[in-house]
Amino acid sequence: MAELAALVPADFAADLDETGRSWLVRRRLTDQQVAELVELYRSGVGTPALSERFGISKPSVLELLHERGVRMRRQPLTKTQRTRAVQLYEEGLAIKPIAAELGSSFGAVHRVLKAEGVRLRPRPGQIGGQPGVSDVCVSVRPSKP
Repeated sequence: MAELAALVPADFAADLDETGRSWLVRRRLTDQQVAELVELYRSGVGTPALSERFGISKPSVLELLHERGVRMRRQPLTKTQRTRAVQLYEEGLAIKPIAAELGSSFGAVHRVLKAEGVRLRPRPGQIGGQPGVSDVCVSVRPSKP
């Protein structure tokens, strides 16, 4: 047992969260698990699914893949996801929450909506898509002669 305790870094306790799990990804996943994560990604599994499967955040998945020199790919939305994105947007949901629900990026959802011919609403603080124009309406009356 003393030999096993000697293998644990002295600062290990400082890396534990309230559940007793290390917040350092390299201490939560074994080399074998990281290799499995890499292979699953290369076989086509998306980062949101990997994040859920291995219990780590999507940025942590991306970091692990980047550290191992894995070429990143764009994950296009499926037909079902594309339809759902359009439906949610037309129901009034903004792009960012739609992307979160679909496990995708803002840019990917934005491209899909444009490709599907959806008329995009101006972003907050913009009128007619013009950046820097306040959304406060000002009424101008013609001057009397």
